[in-house]
Amino acid sequence: MSWDSHHSKSEKLAVEAEAARRAGDYKRAEDLYQLASAEEALALNDLPPEKQRTRGVTAVSAVALSYKAREYERLAYQYLTKDKLSPFATAQLRDFLQVIWTAQAGQAAGIRFCGDILVSVKGGEIMYGGAPLELIIQKIEGIKAVLFRTVEMLLRRPLRKRGGPKLDVQSMFRPWLFQAPAGSYQFAVRVEEPRQRELWEQPEKPKIEEVTETFFRVLRATADDPENDLLNVVPDKEYREAFLNLSRNLAPSPTAKSFDRLEVHDAMAPDEPIASFAVDTRERLNMALQRSKAHETTSGSEVVIQGTLRALHLDKDWLEIATTTDDAARIRVDSATEVLDDVIGPMVNRRVIVRAVKQKHKYLYRDIELDE
Repeated sequence: MSWDSHHSKSEKLAVEAEAARRAGDYKRAEDLYQLASAEEALALNDLPPEKQRTRGVTAVSAVALSYKAREYERLAYQYLTKDKLSPFATAQLRDFLQVIWTAQAGQAAGIRFCGDILVSVKGGEIMYGGAPLELIIQKIEGIKAVLFRTVEMLLRRPLRKRGGPKLDVQSMFRPWLFQAPAGSYQFAVRVEEPRQRELWEQPEKPKIEEVTETFFRVLRATADDPENDLLNVVPDKEYREAFLNLSRNLAPSPTAKSFDRLEVHDAMAPDEPIASFAVDTRERLNMALQRSKAHETTSGSEVVIQGTLRALHLDKDWLEIATTTDDAARIRVDSATEVLDDVIGPMVNRRVIVRAVKQKHKYLYRDIELDE
């Protein structure tokens, strides 16, 4: 048989495996993924050495399928040690090994993971394998916020405006932070499966795998087309605006010096698009938010306030911006009831840009974003 025949058979088996997984038949899904991986390995054997690009793609696909079959590291080691693959394939296989080792350590501790989120921060002050601590902590919190909001949306819960997610959400899908192979600077977030899976898998609840799948769809939509694609993924307007705000916090501002770009992708789905957040992404998100709020009219002149967010009391609908080093010179902005806790939380004591409407000596809130 040829590469085409084996590869086509592998694709069909992978589709069947995905259908079995979605139906909750996990044992059959793993068996089918194992068969699909075996066919992809046979396809690789039929490729001549000069087909470097195709060999690399096929090797990565075979290892990804073997991981889904919970066979783990055998193929990855084989291809890294015996096959001369292109640099992109070698880098992806090393990423897979990191994911595989994590899965093995988790299994030994009785923990299983259902999502492999790889986050890369690039440019600016980022070094190979190193980054400013405050920046990385902020981005980790941002990724976690998008994840929990995704779970709440899939559970059809009203938009949470104050406080953190309920304990059932936090305990059912607990995110873990892992080191990732050094790139510019990378970290991995993996989502722990509910330990009592049967309590989650009920007809009224989404499938476990749907959580991370929707998470990636949300981020790709906000990064690529926040007005059209995101509408298809997130029909609810309140949730859509929440994701727009949270995603904007992931992107650098035009004046940012610490980094130029943040990328998020599924470590075990190399063929899926990367969600990339850069300065132009933030501009698109700003436009989307402005259009979303275009119907909101308030008399007065629109102003932009730049400074440091020093104080806030969202229960009383106000926040304060220090525009100079003199703490006495603060601007109070009222009517901030729509600001979400997990959006504004990372902004405290940081430089921000606030858009407001000025009415005589009063400022009314319209929008806030990081100025980093």
